[in-house]
Amino acid sequence: MDLKIPNHEQAYWGLRAMKTVAMADGALDASERHMLESIQQIFGTTHDLEALALITPAELARAFPDPQLRKQLVQGLVVMTLIDGTTGSTEADLVEQFAETLEVHAPEVKNLRHVLNRQIVQLRLDLVRRFWLRPKVEEIWNKEGIRGLYKFVRGMMGRYENKELAARHQALEHCPSGSLGRSLWEYWHANGFAFPGQKGGAPEQILFHDCAHVLSGYGTAPDGEVQVACFSAGFQRREPWIFVFFVLLQFHVGIRMTPITQARTGIFDPLKAMIAIRRGAAMNVGLNDGWDYWPVMGEQVEELRRRYNILPVEAFLPTKQETIGAVA
Repeated sequence: MDLKIPNHEQAYWGLRAMKTVAMADGALDASERHMLESIQQIFGTTHDLEALALITPAELARAFPDPQLRKQLVQGLVVMTLIDGTTGSTEADLVEQFAETLEVHAPEVKNLRHVLNRQIVQLRLDLVRRFWLRPKVEEIWNKEGIRGLYKFVRGMMGRYENKELAARHQALEHCPSGSLGRSLWEYWHANGFAFPGQKGGAPEQILFHDCAHVLSGYGTAPDGEVQVACFSAGFQRREPWIFVFFVLLQFHVGIRMTPITQARTGIFDPLKAMIAIRRGAAMNVGLNDGWDYWPVMGEQVEELRRRYNILPVEAFLPTKQETIGAVA
């Protein structure tokens, strides 16, 4: 993900826009206030939320010219409309106005209409069309044709078995303690997951997700899945924001986007999500972009974190000095 961090002045304009959208259907509720407070914590600003003036799209466009920050802000406005678990027509209208005035064309803005009108089938189809699995399916088709696609689909359904492949992954038990291979084996074992190649195991093409869990340190409970998806959005090159939007719908709004996971509500924490995105964006390798995990299975997870620049959570919280500087 191309992620640009706004300075304090740019964050001020963005906060005003987000407050404007949040208040489109009434006063700030607890979840909207928490999101604004989380943004301030991440960017080191300390504005009085009550004193922040609302802003029109035209006024924002004049003061906020950076194209990348405009795109990121519109995506943030989409999150703001859904952070209370739903979206209203006034909020959706306002986000569309901001996007149009800022000249940002984000598919998630259109998807807000699907959510608002409960057009779940159209919503799912649009996300599938853009989802990160698409290039993997195309690659399988180009290499193996219908046979490879058949194996992949059966793998996604948990019905594909390959004893040789399963044995290769089972053998990761013998990798050194603390290595990526051993940690993956422990991750599968602790969570009761089948190995790739076993019935119920994930296809190799999506194993980067399990590696992301291990390397990031995020767990498999719903809040961990939200954070690992945001972490993945950070290092993803193609359609990164879809990771965030997907888990926002699946684990916060309560729209079931996948048949294998139960929909939940209220799980998306904006502070944790933003930190996870920044951790992934700081990486110097994309785990879902041609990265081969086999050559590094025997290497220590801590060493790989250093090599790939996977920084701890604390690295993305402002220091006390930064916060004091923002006030001054």
